[in-house]
Amino acid sequence: MVEFWRPETHTFHFPVGEMTVTLQDVAFLYGLRSTGIPVRSNTRGPWEEKIRANLYPHEDLGDWHRERSSREGDVVGNNIKLKWLRQNCGVAPQAGATDEELDRYTRVVALEVFGTLMFPDISQNSVPAYYLELVSGNLNEVPDFNWGGATLACLYRALDRASMRFKVVTGPWMLLLFWAWSYLLVCRPEVAPIGGLGQPNLDSCVPFGRKWGEARSFSLSQHRGAVENARDYLAVLNVEDVKWFPYVFDRAVMPRVAQEGSIAEHVRLPLIFYHIVAYYYPDRCRHQFGLYQITPPPLPVSWDVTQNLLGFQHGTYRDRPDFATIFAGAHAEWTDEALAARQLETRSWSATDSLRYFRWF
Repeated sequence: MVEFWRPETHTFHFPVGEMTVTLQDVAFLYGLRSTGIPVRSNTRGPWEEKIRANLYPHEDLGDWHRERSSREGDVVGNNIKLKWLRQNCGVAPQAGATDEELDRYTRVVALEVFGTLMFPDISQNSVPAYYLELVSGNLNEVPDFNWGGATLACLYRALDRASMRFKVVTGPWMLLLFWAWSYLLVCRPEVAPIGGLGQPNLDSCVPFGRKWGEARSFSLSQHRGAVENARDYLAVLNVEDVKWFPYVFDRAVMPRVAQEGSIAEHVRLPLIFYHIVAYYYPDRCRHQFGLYQITPPPLPVSWDVTQNLLGFQHGTYRDRPDFATIFAGAHAEWTDEALAARQLETRSWSATDSLRYFRWF
């Protein structure tokens, strides 16, 4: 998949045209909303008191952290060890637990999900302590964040770096795997039907990605264990090899955030997660939504700026762009007023459009 990814467009360039993981995919596969406040928070400690206040109300925290160092060897932050989190805070509250105990356990679960599924750390066994800022205080405000956009920003950044041969790459690869299995027949496993769809209600039910989290079998896959076969298959991919609308039959029992959707899923926007700004170009993949595929307009960001946003070129850090200006502009595009002003083309896909698009592609 990485070999077909283009960091300029944030799309896979397949023989069937461009495809990508969209905000709609994140909503269906992970059950995360695609609108809300961009995910950013304070990143400076000290964290011991915040851990005691929000997770573990004891004076002796023990061996809770792993230091993160810069290339120069300076300590630039602390990570909470997931093993410590599970051993000291991961016991589910019993009946009669106080609201404070329930809130602490909810934060533990959230940090576990952040560190394993949404924003995995390079170490794979810890989570940055500043993520605690996102779930400290009033938990009723947590759904206000744009979790879908943040997760997709992390995936785009991971794919960008992998395609540019960075030595160390981490990201929500499970999301990419679920997406590939949902759309592409290559290497798709056999899974048993999942139960409980839509239960107990559309605000708490499992997302479509749960389907791929069940027991899997590759016994019938003609591509199992052979990277070369999968590479060759993708190189000659045709429209019959793609399941264009994988969620259509289960849509009515998917989480409410996925069913309601948002105009943000269909328009060009900058995705934000802390220092990451990754541009989203769904107009290049409108056929994934069953819509008329326009010839995409020019990209709003030059390749030079894209490389600057990645923070890397030719093995050395370059002069960074004015991130304050970029973030201010990016945040402004996510306001309710800005989204409401967007115009969405709703024409359906047709065979004539297909020929015109492929001549351009």
